Parts: sequence; C-alpha cells; structure tokens
Amino acid sequence: MLLSGSGVVQNAMRVPTLPQIRSYMEYSGWERRAPGVAGTLWVRNGIRIGVPNSTIGDREIVKGIVARLAAYEQCPESKLASRIRYHLMDVTFLRAANDYRITDTIPFEAASTVIGSARKLLRASGTTAWRERGEIGGNYARRGDEVLRSARMDHTLDGSFVIPLLVPLSAPDERTPHAADLPNLELFTSAPEPFERRVTRTLAQSIQAVREIIVQPENSPSMSELHAVVERGVSREFCSALASILAEPAVGEFETQFDWAESLPAPGAMPTSVVIESEAVGRIEEAAKKLKKGRIDTRSTFSGDIVELRHVTDEPFGFIWVSTIRKGRRSEIRVRLPFSEYQEALTWHHSQRVVIVEGRIEVGAGRRLVVESPVSCRPIDEIFVDAH
Repeated sequence: MLLSGSGVVQNAMRVPTLPQIRSYMEYSGWERRAPGVAGTLWVRNGIRIGVPNSTIGDREIVKGIVARLAAYEQCPESKLASRIRYHLMDVTFLRAANDYRITDTIPFEAASTVIGSARKLLRASGTTAWRERGEIGGNYARRGDEVLRSARMDHTLDGSFVIPLLVPLSAPDERTPHAADLPNLELFTSAPEPFERRVTRTLAQSIQAVREIIVQPENSPSMSELHAVVERGVSREFCSALASILAEPAVGEFETQFDWAESLPAPGAMPTSVVIESEAVGRIEEAAKKLKKGRIDTRSTFSGDIVELRHVTDEPFGFIWVSTIRKGRRSEIRVRLPFSEYQEALTWHHSQRVVIVEGRIEVGAGRRLVVESPVSCRPIDEIFVDAH
C-alpha cells in the first residue's frame, strides 16, 4: 500500500516472498542448479532466472523475478504475483456488501463483527471437519484450533468489504496402497487431502448447505433436513456466527468465494461462490435454536475423499477406501459396492468429488474398518437436492 500526495491509500502490487517463489518454481517444473554464494540459478526450457538464497529479499529484486516469470508464462505480473502468494494456500474471500450503505468503506463496528464472526465460522468448521455435531458446546477440536491459529488474513481487496482468509496447507501424506496379490486387479490410488484442506472444504459445503436447505426453501427445515446440514459440517455455532454477520445493518449480503491452492487438486463440485442475503437472518437464527434443542446423531455416516479403488475382473463387487476422521484420528474405511455403484465411484474419484457414506462400520480382518452393506454412498454435493 502506498500513500498518494493527497494522503489517500492506494493499492500496489503485493509481491510474494522468496520462499513462495522457490516453491512455485519447483512446482511449475523449474530445475534448481547448485546454489552459489548469493543465489541459485533456476532453469526451464533454456530460460534462466536467478533467485537469492535468503528468505527476505529486496522488493525491487523480487518484482524483477516476478516480471521475468510473468514474461515466460505470458501472464500479467499482478496476477502471477497472487498465484505465487497463494500457491500453497486455500483462500476464502469474505465479502460483506450493501450497495445503499457501502461505497468503498464499511462502518468500523460492522467490520469488527464480520471479522470476529468469520473467525467463529472457521473455528466451528475446524471442529465439525474433525467430527460432525449439531452443537459444539465449547468442545472445540484441538486439530481444528491448530488450523485456526495457522490461518492468515490478507489485506482487504476492492469491492465493498472483502477479506482474503488464507489457510496454509501441509504436504499431503505419502500413501502406500493396501497389499494384495490378485490377478486381473484394477487399482487406483491418490493421497488423502490434508486436514487444513478438509477444514476449508467443510466451510464451503457448510455455507452452501445453509443456503440450499435452510434459506432457500419456502418452509422451515425439518429435523431430518437439519440432519443433512449437520452431516455437511453445519453446527449451531456456525449458524449463530453467520447470523451475526447478516444482522449488521450495514451488511446487505454476505458472500464467500473459494480459491483452492494450485499445489493440490481442487475438490470437485464444491461451490466457487455462495451469497446469502441479510433477509435470511431470521431463518438461520431459527435453525440455530433447533440445533440447540434437538440432538442429531451422525455416527452412522462419514465423509471424505476416495483414496483407493479396487476391482477384480468379473467380480460383482468393487471396493473403495474413504479417508475420514473417526474417533479423533485419521482413518481409511473400506466400503464394498455393487459393480455398477463402484463404476460411479470411479468417476467421482477422477473428478475429485468427496463422498458421504451411510452404513454400519465394522472391524474386519487386520482390524481394518469396513462397511460391507452401505445404506448409501454418493457425492456429498448431491445431498442438497434430496434434502428439500
């Protein structure tokens, strides 16, 4: 940010750090040569770019590196700078707007409410990403709070009141397929999503569930419909925090936009933008009261990404492994599916779509968790249609 001669703050290109540049270049296919005294030469397709070895670089030097990378990628410098900055982060853009009351500023009290309530939204999502529950009641998950502490808030952007909420991602765990020595075996595997990604994904599917199941229908949601939103990650605390934002007189609508880190495949069929208008505050507050009064049991369901699929030629069943959280620890649950459903699951896996499974979880051979006869197994984003 720069001050003009009149003292008005103006936007300047936000340059990435040198570690962010090195991470991005490694991901993009640049080859690192042996480091010298002052820096390291990176090479790709005959192009050479020098990057200092330090963690803090002169702004003009960093801008020069970004300019050379932008010329190579034929991309505007400001756009590439943002891509590099957010390369290892999931970003949620939080926007509070009211065209009649907000031009380029927002009342300070309203801004304070938005930031404080956004923190509560992320904290609630961090807990329900660990274990779904209708009411948290102060029992927040330690792992979720760790994600909250690692989250960052970037500078506000133009467009009424927009806050970029940054969640840094840890590296995905390397994964070894379950052992098997079978002929004609079809096998697909992928690394499970980092827990930080699961938290932001839970935030995204939760706010979409609120809009689709609580806000948009003509009638108030039934307890069975509230069960569906709780399975998505919605809690009483989540609803209360969202209602606090919408209740601000200066907020006409609240929008969340999601920009997934390039370093990992984006979760399929998740919303890119969700808008909820302030008129919905009463419906959301009513849902929060119902969630406080009625206990919702989610022990028969679990959700997560498919990390392994197996099918032996001519067998009437196939198997998938779903990475999830169970009893406070990472688990992979094997689900047996009829072949036609297994084929569907294969398309979901290729599309990076998260699934939700309902069924009895048992302990199988080798103390592995299994669901032999699931009641249902489907993408988590499809639930919204049937919940109405």
